[in-house]
Amino acid sequence: MKRPVLILILLFQVCLAQGQGIPDYNARLYGSYIRGEMGEWSEILSEMSAEYEQTQSQALLYDLCFAYYGYIPYLIDAEEEKAARDYLEIAISKTKDLARGLDNRHDVLALQGALLGYQIVLSKFSSMFVGPRAMKYIKTAYESADVCFNCNTEMGNIKFFTPKLLGGSKTEAIPYYEKAVEILESSSLKSDRNWIYLNTVLLLANAYRETGQNGSACRLYKEMLDYEPEADWIREDLYSDCPPK
Repeated sequence: MKRPVLILILLFQVCLAQGQGIPDYNARLYGSYIRGEMGEWSEILSEMSAEYEQTQSQALLYDLCFAYYGYIPYLIDAEEEKAARDYLEIAISKTKDLARGLDNRHDVLALQGALLGYQIVLSKFSSMFVGPRAMKYIKTAYESADVCFNCNTEMGNIKFFTPKLLGGSKTEAIPYYEKAVEILESSSLKSDRNWIYLNTVLLLANAYRETGQNGSACRLYKEMLDYEPEADWIREDLYSDCPPK
């Protein structure tokens, strides 16, 4: 079983997901995520896209853009780079429409920066030109709304994935991830069993592990298994290295 890649980042912003999300689609995305069957997202994305073309629903467009964002790193991890580029091109285009509709709101700015980050992953030669734009989007988003969970997650990812020589620091990423999790703990994304909550906690756990805080990482893996016992890939791939309780 191939587990979902841990660099999934932004996704659904809390306030919109609380009242305007698409429960059926979100439930199906969650089910795919916990089973480690991310390939199912392609079909779900097609359905969401077709419905958006009919309804022009802003809320659906929001969820669709973030669902594209969630699928792209899976394709990168699976070395399906052509498909990743194709989906990224669509995501960038639709997110521009979303930004216009939501007046460049902070969560959408952070999404735009994150998509540019994927562009860098898919083309290292673009980093010199695309990197500063990505950081500008994300830092602007964070500075305008530091209580936004995905803005915190993205700031954490900047620190975590940027090389140390260029100012990156896995240790400095942790407070941003912790803040993102803190925000999510009291959100509907946790109570409604949305995969974004689980994934964000795993980002924090991965940062703990990468900085030698294995006890803290194992604690979070156990909490997530208690939260979602059906996530076998957490048990078999991540928690298997932890000391037995």
